[in-house]
Amino acid sequence: MRNEMINEMVDEMLDEQGPVKIGNLTFYPSDIVKQMDPIAYRQIVLDVIDSHISDLQYDLEREDDEEERQAIQEQIDELENFSY
Repeated sequence: MRNEMINEMVDEMLDEQGPVKIGNLTFYPSDIVKQMDPIAYRQIVLDVIDSHISDLQYDLEREDDEEERQAIQEQIDELENFSY
């Protein structure tokens, strides 16, 4: 999973309830968090990554097929090497 895909997933998650309107202005929650609190945005991204890693580790423990296990492990490794 590439960095752009993870950021898109986080943005979609934050924006799922729609934009925020203030007067005549419209903002997306993901943009608000990125601009107002980039550390919080980064933490959300890291939380999403941790959640995906946990899900993949669960799948890895239950998978019998060696090729599938290797593919899952590669996904875990890629997420663990995520750079923000």
